[in-house]
Amino acid sequence: MTKKNTKISIITVTFNAKEYLENTIKNIISLDYKDIEYIIIDGASTDGTIDIIKKHEKNIDYWLSESDKGIYDAMNKGIDKATGDWIIFMNAGDIFFNHSSINNFLKNVNIDTELYNGAINFIEKNKITYRAPHGLEKVWITVPCWHQASFIKTSLMKKYKYSLEYKIAGDHDFYLKCFVNNKKFQFTNEIIANMIGGGLHKQKAKLAQIESMKIIADYAPNIDLVYASNFYKNFTIKNPAPNNLHFSRSFSIFYTQLERIKNKYSNIVLYGYGTLGKNIEEILKDKIKYIIDKNEEGYTQNKKFISISNLENIRFDIILISVLGREEEIIDNLIKEKVNPKKIIAFEI
Repeated sequence: MTKKNTKISIITVTFNAKEYLENTIKNIISLDYKDIEYIIIDGASTDGTIDIIKKHEKNIDYWLSESDKGIYDAMNKGIDKATGDWIIFMNAGDIFFNHSSINNFLKNVNIDTELYNGAINFIEKNKITYRAPHGLEKVWITVPCWHQASFIKTSLMKKYKYSLEYKIAGDHDFYLKCFVNNKKFQFTNEIIANMIGGGLHKQKAKLAQIESMKIIADYAPNIDLVYASNFYKNFTIKNPAPNNLHFSRSFSIFYTQLERIKNKYSNIVLYGYGTLGKNIEEILKDKIKYIIDKNEEGYTQNKKFISISNLENIRFDIILISVLGREEEIIDNLIKEKVNPKKIIAFEI
């Protein structure tokens, strides 16, 4: 396939963004490159966003408005619908730097590249700041690039998608997953997009830092890389003593609860098999009889894995939730499966 007949899927995810969306749509319509598939995924907006979408419907190849589980669920819905060779996300308020941004990308991208990443103009309070991609040299320190300036092979996005475990830092998880799996990155200092500030990353900065620290811990070959990251430094520098004390107390509380569970129960179902879940299984060993995890297909060698729908067919003392931050959602799902709430245990940290 030549670059001239390369199809680009542009995906905009939005929720109650009437003030910003039309500017993004008009920018995409005005691009010089025309072999574009434009997709909008809206999270059931109620502020008039849908009226803006319908106004420009003839220039939108596919759009959807329905409730979702957050920004990365919406982005995954867009990935599912994409039929282009490359995907780029341009969310409400974000625009391409100039009308030739896609042509410039196609002119410069290497034949073996899977992720092409450029610079952004970061715009906040009428101040414009140029930001080059950090690249792989700082992959364990900060996020290497921004999705508004990343053209990514559609086949790669459909393979990995975004993890719904994260509310803010799912793109960081995606980039690190690509890095540790030796996917081919290409970087340029040329500006690809203008990105407006004030998004989720800023609104929930602490949560973003916590999520990124966990992501680095999941992928890094050495846990010390977490402490060397910008996320850890920025998180602890403002209140170093209280935060360190908080972490110490949290770990103490966690292991006290785990020891109590170990001494009291023998037939345990573990819900969640991420980094924390694997460590819990190592501690509780044979007391973990079954494991439920959304990625159970990846652990076919572990005979403990069962589907949530099979809970009614087995005997167990408790279900222990090892997914921090989603406990309420998981408990609701277990109750829907007719699990006795008294048999569900979540850590109190």
